[in-house]
Amino acid sequence: MTARMWTKPSLLLLLLNRIKSSSPFLPSRRSAIHAHVHNIPVAMASSSSSSTDYYDSIKSKWSSEYPSSNEIDEIWDFYKEAGYDDPKATLRSMLDPVTFTKNRILDYGCDKGLILDFFCGSVHDAIEGYGLDINEDAIKDAQKRFPSRVFKGGDGLTIPYPDKHFDVVICIATIKHVRYEDRAAVYAELNRVADYALLIEADEKEQKTQETMGWTFYNSNFSQEFEDNFATEVKVVREGGDILGLYECKK
Repeated sequence: MTARMWTKPSLLLLLLNRIKSSSPFLPSRRSAIHAHVHNIPVAMASSSSSSTDYYDSIKSKWSSEYPSSNEIDEIWDFYKEAGYDDPKATLRSMLDPVTFTKNRILDYGCDKGLILDFFCGSVHDAIEGYGLDINEDAIKDAQKRFPSRVFKGGDGLTIPYPDKHFDVVICIATIKHVRYEDRAAVYAELNRVADYALLIEADEKEQKTQETMGWTFYNSNFSQEFEDNFATEVKVVREGGDILGLYECKK
C-alpha cells in the first residue's frame, strides 16, 4: 500500500474506507485504524487457484496506488483526529496481557514497518520484529528504515514461518481486504503461527461489500468474526470507531 501523501485527507478517507459506511461522508464517523495502512490480502497455501490469481492480480495496484504514512507521528495524528484520546497508550496497552517467551512479533501487513517498530520498542529491547506485506515497494522502504527487523514481501498466500513461531501476530486494517471465501483460511494461518493475535478493524456490524475508487472492502461483523475464529478473547477495546481485540490463538 506509494506516494504516501497525507495532505489530502478526503481522498485518503475514501480510498482506505476510513469513514464508517453507514454515514460515508461524516468526519466524526471515521475509523482511525485505517490511517495505518496494513495491507496484505492473504490465504493459505491450500487456497484455490482462483484465490491465488485474484491476489496476484492486485499486487501492482498496492504498490502503485495505495497510500501509507512515511512518519509514525502522522499515524498518531490521524488516530487522534478520528477520536482516539491517546493512540500510543491504547495500542501499547493491548499487548499488556501477553507474556513474551519467544520474543518475536509478526506484523501481518506491515507496510513500511512503522507500527511494527513501535510495538517492538514498547515491549522490550530484546523483541525481534518481523513484517510481511504484499507491497514490495513498502517492504524495500521498511528494510532501509529498520535494518534490525526482518521484512518479507509476498502475496500472503502462506506465512513463511513455523508453527507457533511468534508470541503475537498483529493484523491491523487487513481483514477487510480479504475476500469472504478466503477468511477461514486466513484465520487458520494466523492461529498456526502465533500464540496470540492482535486484530484491529472498523467496528462494523454487518457483512457488506463496499466498492471505493477501484478498491473492494469486505466488511463484516468483525467483533463476532474474531470471537468465532480464535480460541479465547483476552482483551477488547472500542475506540475511534474501531474494535481492537487481543485473542489467544488456537493450539
